[in-house]
Amino acid sequence: MITGVGEPWLQTCECTLPSLPGLFDPAVPDNPVLWAVLKGRHTGHALVDDELVPSQCVLRTDTGLTFSSINVDPDFLRSALACFRLTGAVWLVGYSISDFGSIVPYPNRISQRLEFIDYDPCDPRLAELRARLPDGFEIRPIDRALLKRCEWQSEMEFFCGSMDNFLTNALGLCLMCGEKIITEAYVSSFGDAYAEIGAITRQAQRGKGYAPITCAYLIEECERRGFHGYWSCEIDNLASIRVAHKLGFRREKLYQIFEYDRLQ
Repeated sequence: MITGVGEPWLQTCECTLPSLPGLFDPAVPDNPVLWAVLKGRHTGHALVDDELVPSQCVLRTDTGLTFSSINVDPDFLRSALACFRLTGAVWLVGYSISDFGSIVPYPNRISQRLEFIDYDPCDPRLAELRARLPDGFEIRPIDRALLKRCEWQSEMEFFCGSMDNFLTNALGLCLMCGEKIITEAYVSSFGDAYAEIGAITRQAQRGKGYAPITCAYLIEECERRGFHGYWSCEIDNLASIRVAHKLGFRREKLYQIFEYDRLQ
């Protein structure tokens, strides 16, 4: 149980409390991760000023990503960060350090990232990518047996909390050549309107355009389920940025994660 380190305005509540989503900016960076917790697909902890009728909230996912409600009180935010840092690292999500001004301690590190949104699901580029599926290759859904052979198995178990939760609340597709895995593409978080997607190609097969092909199929499946794809990566991950462009994302924006180490 997370406790409020003595401050009377910090209370814990269920992350799925119906009033919590209205406290957050729906367009916050990494929003699929936040909404996956708010909707009970992934787990986290929420600190609020009132557990029955909250007006402020700081939510930390079990992976460490941390989100602040709109117009949060400085004392509340500082206290919540200190509380969460007693149990683990905190990665506070925002567009720039000016989002929080001088009300939070300067982070141990700042991660510079890009988010990509807004593509046309009917964009001919997506259909063309799917049509490039090479002869002898196939797209296969990731089940339990296939996940155990995947390069990102441990990452998906970490982001989703367990293999069972990945299979229940996330999604994966593999580009296969026979029984050989070529590319893995994942939705690690289904949020509200958006789904966080990413992909990895086996080292020996990189540079052949397999990741965009596999992700085009993944986006098609996301759209079928009523979600739009959301892409993010470090600003120096040029290969990932190229894939996002090939998929037709029309808007990209810089954001930052303010990384705080666990308090000893």
